[in-house]
Formats: sequence, structure tokens, C-alpha cells
Amino acid sequence: MRLSWNFIASTAIVAVAFALSPIGSADAAKLDGRTVKIGCLAPLTGKGTEWGQAGKASMEIAVEEINAKGGIGGLPIELICYDYQTLEAEALKSVSRLVERDKVLAISGPCFSGPFETIAPQLERLKTVINSYCSSKPGLSAMSPWAFRNTLTSDKQLKPVVAAWVKEYKMKKVVIIYDAEDAVSKSEGASVLPPLFKENGIEVLDSLTYRTKDTDYSAQVTKAKSLGAEGIGLGSCYQNAAAIAKEMQKQGLNVPIVGGACASAPGYIDIAGKAAEGTYMSTAAWIDDPRPEVQAYLKKVVVKLNGAKPPYGGPRAYDIIYSYKYCFEKSGVTNKPADLDSDRDKIRVCLGGLKNFPGVAGEITMNEVRDGAGSSAILKVIDGKYVNVAK
Repeated sequence: MRLSWNFIASTAIVAVAFALSPIGSADAAKLDGRTVKIGCLAPLTGKGTEWGQAGKASMEIAVEEINAKGGIGGLPIELICYDYQTLEAEALKSVSRLVERDKVLAISGPCFSGPFETIAPQLERLKTVINSYCSSKPGLSAMSPWAFRNTLTSDKQLKPVVAAWVKEYKMKKVVIIYDAEDAVSKSEGASVLPPLFKENGIEVLDSLTYRTKDTDYSAQVTKAKSLGAEGIGLGSCYQNAAAIAKEMQKQGLNVPIVGGACASAPGYIDIAGKAAEGTYMSTAAWIDDPRPEVQAYLKKVVVKLNGAKPPYGGPRAYDIIYSYKYCFEKSGVTNKPADLDSDRDKIRVCLGGLKNFPGVAGEITMNEVRDGAGSSAILKVIDGKYVNVAK
């Protein structure tokens, strides 16, 4: 749904009211210690590089802004980041290191559903909040009361996008192509897209799979073409999605594409080029949103990313740091070593109760299973750019 000017104005008022509230750094209780430690999990290598670099840069910007204004309780934030290489086992090792050795109060990350799904069952032992800025497979946060996601799950992201895609292109039969190894892509291809297509009167002719490291999609595209597909639904991260779009262009399969959470990075357009035109994508944040706070963030982050725009995980990661600041100050965290366990639990309780917290990606409200709630943009590739076509 397109945001009305009344909504934008009300959101701005909430943001201003929050900024002027008595829970600012100057009025917060003085904390013990030298720094306030926040953990950071970012895939800086492997398939998640674009998402990880944007997430880390965004967290760093938030930390720089907060520290410039006195930090939290008079102390600077110390952001401790690890590259888990987009690997589940490495992500679990990094979380354990942050919790047990570095003694962080809370963790921002990981990105991607596979690592999140690996870590969540261990949180009953670690008893430290993780809050993912880009993990969208439905159901994962319910695995532990310490598991949070400041994002929208794929079912919520894709529902309005599929409806808009069908309304424009009026297809009646589609083929789904999805990554059988990547957690969120598999979930979208096998569990999310089929019922959404059925809901919109669309017949799924076939579901075709590939593996994450595949580079040749000719067989899948040839099969989709032979079946008479009028559209392609993708459960795919952006690199694979772009390669599939290019293969479709090569084979003359000129039908519209709809993609999910992992496909909507700017890199999809960069790689696919003209083959991306007309694609519909879901997202949990609109980077080109004209709101002043979004544009102020964007101006800073593109400098850190050497001119590149971030995927939606960037602003979501930025907002996580500010939500932690709020909860550290509101919940009575002391930052004393002896209070580490109780401090972590106070943060968990506060974060679970967030309602309408202002952020550049939109207001943060945690639902009953600790996933972010709210609406998102409907992106369409037009003239080489993502355009929000939500009505």
C-alpha cells in the first residue's frame, strides 16, 4: 500500500517525539565500564557479500551517530563484528565467541535464514538476543524467545507483490524455479509462492529446482518454455535470479518474473541488465523512499559502499542499533559484569515489546513470534531502476 502523506507526516511526528523524549543519552543512567558492547554478524564473503557489507556499514553509521552524541549512558558503543562467510557452522561459532568471550549485550544479525535457523535452537543455552536484519523464512523466530528479526517474512513480503504482478500481467499459468539448498529460497519456492499463486487463480505447471552454486540454468528455462509458462516465480538470491533472467532472455522466454526477499538486491539489476525489466520484487525496505530520514541515511551509506546502494538489510541493520540503544536505556541495563545475564534478559523483554518504534526502514513493531510487522514496498524494475509501484 502506498504511504499517504498523512501517514508520512504522522511517522515524522513520532520520530521527532522520540528524538525529544526523556530517554536520550544525556538523561539515561550512567552505565558502568568503558564501552557498551554490541555484537555484529555480517557475511562479508561468500554469496551474501552484498548484504553483509551493507549491513555492517549501516551498523557502523548508527554507532558513529550515537557515539557522536554521547553514546549510551555516557559510554561509547563498541561494535564487535565477525565475518561468518555466509556459512551456517561459522555463524554458530561466531555467535558463541560474541556471547562467551566478548561478553556482548546483544547481537545484530545474522543475515540469511540458514544461519539464523542454525543459531536459534542454541539460544536457550546462550541466552543472548540475536536480531536479524535480513532473514525471511517464515517460522524461525518462534524457535526461541531470544530470537528476533527486524524484517518481514517472505509470506508477508510476497503477498501484495504477487497480487500486483498478476493484476498487471494477467497470467494464468506459471513455473516456479527455486534454489533447493538456500533456506529462504527453498521456503519461497516450495511453501510461499504456491499458495499465493493459487489464491490469485494461477496454475503452477511445474516446480523446478537448482543448487546454490549452479551456473547453468538452461535446462530449467527450456522446460519452463516447453510447458508454456506465462510467468516465472523465483525462489532465489539475486545472483542466481539474475542468471536465470539472462538465460530466459537468451532463449526468448519473454515472460514476467516475480522474486522474493533474497532476490531484490540492487545486484539483480546490475547483473541481469535489460533482462531484469518488468520484474516484480518483494522487499522489507524501500531504499529510494523520499522521507528525509531515509535519504539522510542513504547519503551516508553509499559513501561507505563506494557509491553502491544497499539492499533492504542495510536500513534494517541501522534501525536495530537504534532499537538496542532505546532498550539499553529504557530497561535499566547497568553494564556491570555481574549483571550481564540480567542485562541481556532485560533487553530481550524490551525488544519483544517494541511498538511503532521509528526507523528509516519504517516503524518497528514486534509481533507475537518476534518478527517485524508492517507493510513493505512493491518494487518493479523500470528503466533499470527499482520503482515502488504500491498503490
